[in-house]
Amino acid sequence: MIDNLYKANPKNRWGDEQIKEHGYVCGYCGYEVSSNRGMPLCLIEGSSALKNRPYGVYICTHCHMPTFIYDGIQAPGNRFGAPVKNVPEDVNDVYEEARSSFAAGAYTGVVLLCRKLLMHIGTDLGADPGLKFIQYVNYLNDNHYAGARSDDWVDQIRQFGNQANHEIKINTREEAQRIIKFCEMILKLNYEYPSIASNNGNNN
Repeated sequence: MIDNLYKANPKNRWGDEQIKEHGYVCGYCGYEVSSNRGMPLCLIEGSSALKNRPYGVYICTHCHMPTFIYDGIQAPGNRFGAPVKNVPEDVNDVYEEARSSFAAGAYTGVVLLCRKLLMHIGTDLGADPGLKFIQYVNYLNDNHYAGARSDDWVDQIRQFGNQANHEIKINTREEAQRIIKFCEMILKLNYEYPSIASNNGNNN
């Protein structure tokens, strides 16, 4: 990616002046930060075309890791969604893989992983192994594991999953965000919040 940046504009260079302050969600720690620490990307021959743009490598003010930002590109990207506590390891691994896929811009992969995640959740919550995807969806709905008034959300995941499996379709960033957010809600409802209640609110 950086090599292509230089090929596109050979006048680009790394500067030694202060970088323009910019806010972003760090792909390492997940915190939303605003940083003016890092190394700006400038132009050779004294041009100020990039001077007021947030282009360069930013240092996170929370975890101190570097993030490259240029013209709408961020690497590493934001791992959308929040970590969820008290989730079984095999279920959590799929959820975290979906979040990592989002950071990589693999939005169709996110949809497929979230589809798989619902199957893992269904099995962990008592559904028989080896069911079809729609049967896991029905199990979660019929047993109220997906929360009240969530039929439309679950149906969207079913539709996105079927499209990714059976149609030539690339899912969008917005679709991936909605699905991760819904899966996060299901995980919190069935794992994190019950563990908080069982500890009388003292969940460390």
